[in-house]
Amino acid sequence: MYAACAVVFLGFGGLAMLPESNIQAGSRLRFCLSFAGGFLLYAVIWSVAWFSLPNTFGEVIGSFFGLLAFTAVLRTTLKFPQPLMTATAVIFLWHTLGYYTGGFAYMSLQNKGPLGIMLNAEPSTVRLVARLSWGLFYGLGLGTGISRLLHLSRQS
Repeated sequence: MYAACAVVFLGFGGLAMLPESNIQAGSRLRFCLSFAGGFLLYAVIWSVAWFSLPNTFGEVIGSFFGLLAFTAVLRTTLKFPQPLMTATAVIFLWHTLGYYTGGFAYMSLQNKGPLGIMLNAEPSTVRLVARLSWGLFYGLGLGTGISRLLHLSRQS
């Protein structure tokens, strides 16, 4: 599932963000490649942190430093004036909200946690729906953070 999410973000993330980026036609490929490179860097840093510390601390540390690297790549490509830590904080806030909301939905749809929901479906279907819900919320959170950052950079 993580690999599938990474492929979607690498292949289509930059394209999805083009309207918000306000990039001119000649620089669109550069933006998409920069987005993919930055996201790949984020994914590697997050994975190293999580595999080294397979708990919430590893997730948070990996997310922060991965998003710091991702933001640095985008900031260099787009040349927006926000300080690196401010730009990272914007993405980190939305990313974290989406990540943990997705985790909550993932657990709830499997009838776990305080708001567990019993779905009337085969266990494999329930797992798939739970995984897709996690991906949906994660993508919405990260996408909102990146979109917000790009919007703020255009206003500067």
